[in-house]
Amino acid sequence: MHRLAAILTGVALLAAPSRAAEGFEKAHAILQEHCFKCHSHAEKKSKGGLMLDARASLLAGGDSGPAISTDEPAESLLLKAISYSDADLQMPPENAKLSNAQIATLKAWVEAGAPWPESKGSEIAGAKLRKKGEITEAERQWWAFQPVRKIAPPAVNSSAIIHNDVDRFITARLEAEGLQPAGEASRSALIRRVTFDLTGLPPTPSEVKEFLADTRSDAYERLVDRLLESPRYGERMARCWLDLVRYADGDGYRADDFRPHAWRYRDYVIASLNSDKPYTRFIQEQLAGDEMFSEDPDAIIATGYLRHGIYEWNARDVRGQWETILNDLTDTTGDVFFGLGLQCARCHDHKFDPILQKDYFRLQAFFAPIQLEDRIVAREAEALAHAERIKIWEGK
Repeated sequence: MHRLAAILTGVALLAAPSRAAEGFEKAHAILQEHCFKCHSHAEKKSKGGLMLDARASLLAGGDSGPAISTDEPAESLLLKAISYSDADLQMPPENAKLSNAQIATLKAWVEAGAPWPESKGSEIAGAKLRKKGEITEAERQWWAFQPVRKIAPPAVNSSAIIHNDVDRFITARLEAEGLQPAGEASRSALIRRVTFDLTGLPPTPSEVKEFLADTRSDAYERLVDRLLESPRYGERMARCWLDLVRYADGDGYRADDFRPHAWRYRDYVIASLNSDKPYTRFIQEQLAGDEMFSEDPDAIIATGYLRHGIYEWNARDVRGQWETILNDLTDTTGDVFFGLGLQCARCHDHKFDPILQKDYFRLQAFFAPIQLEDRIVAREAEALAHAERIKIWEGK
């Protein structure tokens, strides 16, 4: 009898994995057909913050909580949604209710503990889940996070339009696609395009005439150098930067008080571009100019970057407004200096990009101690001379 019981137990153990795998395959097929288009890593969609293409995602759930419960399977939100028992929670929506057989399949799978074969691991439909608070090695290899390295220009068959290495990359792609390059622009079109690009203004008739008459081999290079040396160049390019850092002459919100000294930061950006200031210094001055270059008035003006956020002077919720200011500053810094949208990581580890919630607040901690105050912007000699003139004016 004991031998028979052992044999029967062994048969049951062998059959269990098979049934679990079969239950998963059937359940997964239903989810893939009806749910993944709105709730999967592969589609990069998570309506309601919910992903259904991995067991970890089902357990984590979305905005309404875990999708499945291993302690009380019958109470799982997934089963509640597909059964249409709650008028406010019906999935799939728009009268696309699953059949009774499909509902029964998912119910049996959930009540069995929502088994997920090890062979699938955490990779379903091309998605690789990250453990909370960790960044995978694959994510670290993403191209945007790699050090800049020198790339050899590709070989091309035609050298007729090769003027520099950039042309080699463009020509190689055209050849690969079987396309022919467009003809060269006329000289009048060329000066118009580059003048608009670098200064935002059209060339004057005399400038066009002068360029057309210039037969030197480096006439175009000379044209570009002249435009880069123009004060209009800094004004044109500053518009791009000022838009990114949310520059404005007012506070925003309804009161929208005027900021009488904001223009100093605007002029600082223009002057930095026109003087070809190194980008590293440009960044340092804006993020920590008062700490790194405290004797340089330009660096103090540059920290105006930290004050561009919207502000409501008559707000009652002071603490809440300060959090809004810090969030805005953190988000903008990510957008502008990192080229990364960090906002999602304020509430959770980013679902798609390798950005952790703890790293979001580590960055914000850098800005938390800042104090917004008016500063006198002058070199020491200028400040002393001004003080002496004030004494004379006051008759002291």
